[in-house]
Amino acid sequence: MAKADLKKLESHWRSQIGQAIDYAIAMANRTQKEVWVALGHEDGAMLGRWLTGAERPHLDKLFAIDWLRQPLVIALAGLAEAELTTQITFRRTA
Repeated sequence: MAKADLKKLESHWRSQIGQAIDYAIAMANRTQKEVWVALGHEDGAMLGRWLTGAERPHLDKLFAIDWLRQPLVIALAGLAEAELTTQITFRRTA
């Protein structure tokens, strides 16, 4: 019974993580196609499975995409119900 409960939880979180990835893509102002091209894939089938929760996403591959890294961290932090604050810091150069 415990294994069945874990599978249900795992499936729920995969779906939630997929939604977070989709949200991160939107925050980055990019398309799903831009993500799968950046991943070096011929089509978006694998990304689609990640977004729907059908398959576990490879977060290391997603983190390798520079422009997706920060939005992804923000989106995943939202899953933890963390309080998110935006701070902008300007550094002066000579």
